[in-house]
Amino acid sequence: MQHDTKRIIITSALPYSEAIPHLGNFVGSILPADVFHRYEELAGRDSIFICGSDQHGTPIEIRALKEGVSAEHLADSVHERMKKVFESFECSFTHYGKTNSESNKKAVYEIFEALDRNGYIKEVESVMPYCNIDKRFLTDRYIEGKCPYCGFEGARGDQCDNCGRLLSPQDLIDPYCGLCHNKDIEFKKTVNLAIELDKLQPEILDFVKMRMGTWSRNAANKTVSYLEQGLEPREITREMKWGFPVPRKGFEDKVFYVWFDAVIGYIGISMEWSEKWKDYWKGPDTELIQFMGKDNIEFHTMMWPGILIGSGLGFVLPHTIYAYEYLTAKGLKFSKSRGVGLNMENALEIAGPDYWRFALMYLAPESSDNDFTIALFVEVVNKIMNDKIGNYVHRVLTLLKNSGLKASELVEDEKSMDKVAVLTRKYAEDFEALKMREALRELVAIADIGNEMISSSKPWELIGKDGVKQGSEGRAKELLGGMVSIVRRMGVLMWPFAPDASSKILKRFGISEPRLSDLEKPLKELNLEGLGPVFSKLSDKQLKELERFEEDS
Repeated sequence: MQHDTKRIIITSALPYSEAIPHLGNFVGSILPADVFHRYEELAGRDSIFICGSDQHGTPIEIRALKEGVSAEHLADSVHERMKKVFESFECSFTHYGKTNSESNKKAVYEIFEALDRNGYIKEVESVMPYCNIDKRFLTDRYIEGKCPYCGFEGARGDQCDNCGRLLSPQDLIDPYCGLCHNKDIEFKKTVNLAIELDKLQPEILDFVKMRMGTWSRNAANKTVSYLEQGLEPREITREMKWGFPVPRKGFEDKVFYVWFDAVIGYIGISMEWSEKWKDYWKGPDTELIQFMGKDNIEFHTMMWPGILIGSGLGFVLPHTIYAYEYLTAKGLKFSKSRGVGLNMENALEIAGPDYWRFALMYLAPESSDNDFTIALFVEVVNKIMNDKIGNYVHRVLTLLKNSGLKASELVEDEKSMDKVAVLTRKYAEDFEALKMREALRELVAIADIGNEMISSSKPWELIGKDGVKQGSEGRAKELLGGMVSIVRRMGVLMWPFAPDASSKILKRFGISEPRLSDLEKPLKELNLEGLGPVFSKLSDKQLKELERFEEDS
């Protein structure tokens, strides 16, 4: 991915504000977007990271009814909790907003009216499922049944969670109400508004052909498959009360479908952020880079670009779309929909944010589904974070303190640093290709080089608690020069993944806002007071807390 532009917009799929996301949700979109945004800051580029809570839709309306509160109250209360937990996880949003806002309402209405004016909105008579028990129309998410493609039981009326195929309620085999679970359902005629994606298909296809080379493989393959089948009009209104009312005569009792106002939320949230939003969203020199889970591909590669193209309002189109596979919980309770399991809130009660950020990115499902287990988490924390990185940093800085040498006197070992420079270039190349899991592994490889330097050179034979042994000063300066340089390098390169640990290291080097260019500067005097561990192994208490989330055997 080449950055030929002045500005970059980074987005993550908006988390749904019905419940706190679990760790699989986090690593599937928000965490990699945040890690990439932090790297863009390291590289000194002009980037913004936009995200927010997706607040409309049937699940929130139904849960609010059950709890005896308004849908807005529920959505806002979960939004505040999510905002707080993302802050605790050191997420570097430029702005974290919400879709149920006046700015997003303005954006939705402006885009809808432009689509209507340009002839891409039409009335469609459709047949909607109606539950005779609950006396209400059922939106797509609240009618369930067997998937006609893969046979998965529990597929919803909009999409099968197992095979990912987009569905309509009529496609389901043996459908039942997702609220009362009865099969007393009939399909009634109703009229809704739809965006004519079929009319926009030629332009969407041109867009896909032009951009798919910068997408993840799953995003490109899935999109091509759908386009080969041909796009159809997609409804953008629903019979609900919770959402933005449709500003069209005869449709006042309907609201915009949640998928429609959610994707427009990227723009609406940016409008709330700053008056500078147009410089990014309507600038000719902007790249839009979007992260999401694989279940969000179709909405971002076809429907979202179709909306932007059809509006004719000059918004920037997605440049890079990266869809993550699923991080599956093996032997672990990991469910947002059931409201149980290891979610982001209770994860922080067990270990600090750096531990989760680092471990999740080390196991990130970039190209295939990946398992997350307690054993793997413990291994990453104890053997990699603590043993390889934390111990190295502490040993080197302790040696420097005991030596009494000044950092400005140190000389780098060119042979060892050549290997480190190669890994640093690979780290940057991995980020440019959005292979952030691999970039993290380059960082670990640099730590391996540092640890090998210590093992092979045995610096403790030259440096004692009382300083450098007589006649060994030259060799000590050379050894410490490379080792201390690696500590600084790891501090800078760790910034996207573990910002708190990175800050602890870099504070000693007088660096508060790290940049890749810091790696080329000569070493200055370090603050070596109060040396302590950067990372720690998980305690017995923490391990017992983790065991609470193991599935019963």
